[in-house]
Amino acid sequence: MTGAPGPAAVVPRAPREMSYLRLVAQGLVSATASPAPAEAVRRQLAVQGQQVFSVPHAIISRTAGAVRDDVDAAFEAGELVRSWPMRGTVHVTTAADHHWLRVALMHRTDAWTRSGERRLGIDDAMLERAGSIALALMAEHGPVMRDRLIGAWSDAGLVASGAGWRRHLLVRLQREGVLVQGPRRGNEHLIVSAAPLPPAESGPGGAGGGGRGTDGHRAALAEIARRYAASHGPASATDLARWTSLPVGEASRALEDAVELTNAAGYGADAARGEVPLTRAVAEGGLRGDVRVLGAGARAAPSGRERSTVLYMRADLPDLLAVCRRQAAGTFFLASFDEVHVGYKDRACLTDAAGELLICPAGNGMFRPLLVDRGRVVAVRPVGEGLLWADDARRSARLEADVARAVRGIARRLA
Repeated sequence: MTGAPGPAAVVPRAPREMSYLRLVAQGLVSATASPAPAEAVRRQLAVQGQQVFSVPHAIISRTAGAVRDDVDAAFEAGELVRSWPMRGTVHVTTAADHHWLRVALMHRTDAWTRSGERRLGIDDAMLERAGSIALALMAEHGPVMRDRLIGAWSDAGLVASGAGWRRHLLVRLQREGVLVQGPRRGNEHLIVSAAPLPPAESGPGGAGGGGRGTDGHRAALAEIARRYAASHGPASATDLARWTSLPVGEASRALEDAVELTNAAGYGADAARGEVPLTRAVAEGGLRGDVRVLGAGARAAPSGRERSTVLYMRADLPDLLAVCRRQAAGTFFLASFDEVHVGYKDRACLTDAAGELLICPAGNGMFRPLLVDRGRVVAVRPVGEGLLWADDARRSARLEADVARAVRGIARRLA
């Protein structure tokens, strides 16, 4: 499985307005910023966490006044964890969301996992033994580093035939809910037992945990769709499908369920927590166009090609943008693998094909930190290097000063 969604299929002249709306929904402006790191992650549901050093950058960008130490403290306190809850790649979630999200989506990568185990010579008995060794080591020593755990497996004579089996065991034990990553030490998160985390049954799927085949599975998918649309919208069913690895039809149904749920009488809306009614919309009019909210009578459950054109977002998003348009049109220095970029299949409102190549030059799923100005990618800043400007960036004294200011601001908070 790849570490992040691949390059977007380029749709010419997507409205810049969509990019502004997404920046607001993502919590990158004062009107939607979170008060603490764990709340910022909860609103997103899951934050791409492939690069350990990029995680604090992504989280503080969405948290009012937070610095790196605040993010580290949230991991130390067990409020945040890092693992493989979905899409076969690493994400950060809150402790409360980890198990139910993992259970709701793990069936989407089961075939890939089993195939890898056959190739590597791993069976269920070996997996169970590896888990027992890991838990015994942690019971004696507390959180451990990856190399120490692998050493314990080797000392116990645990060996498989194929290359990469150790990493596979680490991933599989996290996917199965045995282990999870917690406090950070240097450029690594320590491995801890996942048993103390709230169980899947405490999530929206209820007593069955929300896994496929249980009565609560649809409710769990609806909650995934609700939080995705509220924190990433405007976004389509195709975007959600890429984010979760769900089939497009299932993603569409989940989004429609989320619209129905949040617009039902008695829904306990809480704007301060991003728990608000959702609405449908469409993008039209090209680069200088708009995102038009569809009326309450719009036909539900789009099918076929409509699934990639109907957009879902929080209903108050246009009003929020009106309040903070100047901020949304400002300059942002965003992390490698930031959700503003990797959180969608269709990123045409953010950049073009040349910009995608600038962000990910090798096409290998490794993304560079990016600078966004007036809703578009204008540059990237590879770690340890200087700025690389986008071909279509309209460089000016104003832009260069704002980019430098944005970089300095994040650097201070990460120091």
